[in-house]
Amino acid sequence: MKKKNNQIPIIFYAIMDVLMAALAWSICYFIRKWLLNRTVSPIKNFQLDYRFWVAITLIPLGWIVLYAIVGTYRSLYKKSRLFELTLTFICSLIGSIVLFFAFILDDANDNYSYYYYAFFCLLGIHFTLTFLGRFVFLNIAKQQLLKGSVQFNSLIVGNYDYVNRIFIQTEKNLRSDGYYYTGYVELSAIGKNGMSKQLPTLGYIDSLESIIDNNNIHQVVLAMEKSEHAMVENIINRLSEKDVEVKILPDTLDILSGSIRTSNVMGAMLIDLRTSLMPEWQQNIKRLIDVFAAVFGSIILSPLLLYVVLRVKFSSKGSIIYSQQRIGYKGKPFTMYKFRSMYMGAEKNGPLLSSDNDPRITRWGKIMRKWRLDELPQLWNILTGDMSLVGPRPERKFYIDQLIADFPYYKYLLKVKPGLTSWGMVQFGYAQNIDEMIERSKFDLLYIENISLALDFKIMIHTLRIIFSGKGK
Repeated sequence: MKKKNNQIPIIFYAIMDVLMAALAWSICYFIRKWLLNRTVSPIKNFQLDYRFWVAITLIPLGWIVLYAIVGTYRSLYKKSRLFELTLTFICSLIGSIVLFFAFILDDANDNYSYYYYAFFCLLGIHFTLTFLGRFVFLNIAKQQLLKGSVQFNSLIVGNYDYVNRIFIQTEKNLRSDGYYYTGYVELSAIGKNGMSKQLPTLGYIDSLESIIDNNNIHQVVLAMEKSEHAMVENIINRLSEKDVEVKILPDTLDILSGSIRTSNVMGAMLIDLRTSLMPEWQQNIKRLIDVFAAVFGSIILSPLLLYVVLRVKFSSKGSIIYSQQRIGYKGKPFTMYKFRSMYMGAEKNGPLLSSDNDPRITRWGKIMRKWRLDELPQLWNILTGDMSLVGPRPERKFYIDQLIADFPYYKYLLKVKPGLTSWGMVQFGYAQNIDEMIERSKFDLLYIENISLALDFKIMIHTLRIIFSGKGK
């Protein structure tokens, strides 16, 4: 099984970046004072300009934003130390240029060499301190992988002949990255089985999804010829609905065409098959916007949130916040929060969709739904990463099972994070029955096929228009 308890949380990596950015700016502040021949107050009368404290608070946050955009805060255990060194330098260069024009250029000095000294001082100190902090964590993570204290389960899919060859070629190198083969899945029951001594057979390709879930699989290696296009494409399509990495051994044409890129010299020679719908840089920016909107939305809307809390409290007996399990990204369940808009016990006889004149909805609940105020607690879901600002609305498993039975394409909506608003909500609104849910999902399928940051912004603008006009349905 995958060992999770020993993993270093990525938040520690971010905290280290904040501390090192603050320390680097503080050191540069005093060096700039010295270069400008300005005295620094003695310790007993230590006083600093208020701009110093503003800068030391906001500048580290700016660095965090830059690092988030380039995807720094993904899994610590998938990072290459050499690549991280390069990325840290590039980010340090970009950030130092911005800080130079924003702050250092305002320093009054007739000697132009001062500006060169100040800039390279900031760049050198920030880069050195930041990478030293990161290197500590990266070194610990690498040692954990080599010792096996952190492991990730891998699965190999294919028939015996090719599975055996790829297993021999990749097992050792994958282990150095923390991946351990748990077993393999056969494409069919026909043919010889000679892998049982090395790897247990976990089942056949028809049960691939359940095998992944039951064995906590993190990576799937396809031991198949790329010439088997139909089979490979079908499996990749199925795996796109699972939160797993997908890899395949490249053929000679892939290598000669230059389509193979790798930064891990000692790693297994496997191609990463991307199953995400957006480029990684757009995903990073989308997540950054989500966090920014959730934090500042909660602060700016705090008076409104307090007002809604009081209205819900006095509208009827019961809890203020209503929680419910929904199905999210890659089919993972999560707890979604809303302001309670119905009377308590509204679903005592089982799940039931609401309607326009539903007697279960309170008087204040109808007002909230019209202005979409009941959805505001989902800012917390966005902050925790279970939801995004824009994406298909999450549904309960009870309804998803019915939807997939009548409309199998619905499962494609699970390829992206659910959202606070969606193309379906803008075009259709709330659904009152399964048929309407299917109609709304067709708009969300269009969103998935055309997903981009530009489309997200358009949907957010139309959502605000609907909210401010009070035309929510």
